[in-house]
Amino acid sequence: MKFVSLLKRGANLVKIGRAVHSLKSATDDDKRHWAKKYLVEVLGQSRGLPAKVGQFMTFGKEDQEFKDTLDSAITPLPFDQVVSILEDKYQAPLDSVFRSLNEEGRSASLGQVHFGKLKDKTEVAVKVQYPEIAKSVEAEMDLMGWMPKVGPVSKWGFHMDGYRDAFWNNFKKELDYLQEMEFQKKYAQFAAPLENVIVPKVFPDFSGPTVLVQSLEEGFGLEKAETLAPTSRQAMGRVLIRHYLHMLFRHGLVHADPHPGNFAFRQTGREKFSLIVYDYGCILQISDEVRLGLLRTILALQNHEPLDPMACLAVIGFDPEKLQDLRSTLPALLHVLFEPFLIEAPYDIKDWRMSERFDQIVGEMKWWFRSSAPPDLIFLMRTLHGLSTMLSRLDAKISWRFILEQLCSDLFPEAQAMSLPEIPCDTRNVLRLNGIAKYLKVNVVKPNGNKVKLTMPARVAENIEEIIDPPVMESIERQKIDLVAIQKRVHETGFVPQTLFDLKDPEREVLVWLE
Repeated sequence: MKFVSLLKRGANLVKIGRAVHSLKSATDDDKRHWAKKYLVEVLGQSRGLPAKVGQFMTFGKEDQEFKDTLDSAITPLPFDQVVSILEDKYQAPLDSVFRSLNEEGRSASLGQVHFGKLKDKTEVAVKVQYPEIAKSVEAEMDLMGWMPKVGPVSKWGFHMDGYRDAFWNNFKKELDYLQEMEFQKKYAQFAAPLENVIVPKVFPDFSGPTVLVQSLEEGFGLEKAETLAPTSRQAMGRVLIRHYLHMLFRHGLVHADPHPGNFAFRQTGREKFSLIVYDYGCILQISDEVRLGLLRTILALQNHEPLDPMACLAVIGFDPEKLQDLRSTLPALLHVLFEPFLIEAPYDIKDWRMSERFDQIVGEMKWWFRSSAPPDLIFLMRTLHGLSTMLSRLDAKISWRFILEQLCSDLFPEAQAMSLPEIPCDTRNVLRLNGIAKYLKVNVVKPNGNKVKLTMPARVAENIEEIIDPPVMESIERQKIDLVAIQKRVHETGFVPQTLFDLKDPEREVLVWLE
């Protein structure tokens, strides 16, 4: 049976591979659009791991058409088959357990959900796993182990065995609804202090390894949330951030399947909203060392402490040996990685542009940085990606730093007291977290004695041309000051304090530097 599953899933992966090739070779926007739509449809038809990939391809607001294609491509189980699965589980007729059960179900990657009522009229959502899906996923994991290690995987030394094991361990949890039920109960316990976070109640007597019955908690999704007033979107954004930071830093328990379909909102008052969290199959458990290590690094960056960035990364599981070649750029990379936690003002998530800025700082070596991370970290990054997407779609500008202090300040002493590993190095060449510039300074002096002094975050140097007035830009062009070369130097030197340019003309003197 396993060999048959391997053949079937292998054929699916070949079909997906051809669809990916069509997308990559598309020569214009129209062809790319239809190629992506075809790929998403194929991913949905394959269920399991491919359907999960499809969900992450359709996160954005602009992806609604592709999301609809994915949802319609996942063929639901016929209702009579659902009834057979449930009656086999209960060893009793369906109407002895449920007063009613809707025939139409909502399909997902590993199972589908039907709404109904128990005999006592309690409204419930009943999740039923697709038959044989566990064998299909296991076959895909085996095929991952046989795939040739090409591209970034080969060039930058990714440990595919580690990633395959991490994915398989994660999927094994998702495929066991009894384990999901335990996570859901634990999550509800930890989230209880957040009065505006709703975790559906589970019913153990009606649940099993492939069936999960829970209370029906209804709300509205991200599509409707995007249409509400800015103040409402801000309120929903704050609920999302508070939920995420509370669960991550207080309990090390993170919902790691963050596509928008797993979250909903419910209005509870004027500009007050609750967050409903669904689907607890993919829950990331983070050790106290990593949880406090992340917090220690954030606090060190906020306070400009002289810590070795290698030690900060090592404590959360990075490979110090692989990071040696990136030592000089690590402070700048960490500032980008943790930027939402460092800005005191409300933060616009659209400014993060993490991948683009990693490219600016280290180019292709970003793959070396990623390959030095522990495989499990991919799930934490996935949660950040999902959270960022939702905040971006809500256009909610939130002060992560303020909320972190509000929720977790009592944890700060414990994090700051933790000891970090000693990483051997040439101390003369180590750029520590306090070695990076905090501010971009601009001084302008005019012939009449008027002076203008500006102080901005150092990251503004990445797009310095956006803050320069047109007359000054004309002087820069006349004096052939190369702003592109200056920005490149800033990235290559890891944002260390330095003079960017000193301009003098009859109209003004301008000095710009990092401090």
